[in-house]
Amino acid sequence: MPKILVVDDHSTSQRLMSFILHQKQHSVVTAMNGRQALECLSDEPFDLVITDINMPELNGIELLKHMRKNTQYCMIPVIILTGSVHDQDHIRAQEAGAIAFLTKPVGSEEILATVDQLLSVRSSNESMILGSHINNNPEQEADTLKFLKLRLKKNIHVI
Repeated sequence: MPKILVVDDHSTSQRLMSFILHQKQHSVVTAMNGRQALECLSDEPFDLVITDINMPELNGIELLKHMRKNTQYCMIPVIILTGSVHDQDHIRAQEAGAIAFLTKPVGSEEILATVDQLLSVRSSNESMILGSHINNNPEQEADTLKFLKLRLKKNIHVI
């Protein structure tokens, strides 16, 4: 069962997202801000993170930047889900490493389709990365990671 971390400072948004994700039997953990999310990430593994941008203490963009710098969870796909419609937020999210950007209000079908696609790509990517680790070939591993980044940008509802 995939485990998803939902980060939003509005409890109503957390509950709604949890309800939607539970429809597909996803395990959901919630955090109220980026700081709590980093604590959750250090405590247990996650398959995906869905985060709002505007939150107290540590916002979604800052959370994403911290994640991308940490080798423990730098490969976890991140969906930005926000009420912001500003192009600048899209650009900041893309530069920080977001895979998808959804603007509220968004339908449950779009959320589930994006989540399912990201989880599917992540699963196949882990198999490829594991294969390159088994061969103990750093050059092949680097090529695999470059390929995966391009594949994610090409195949997923990206920014």
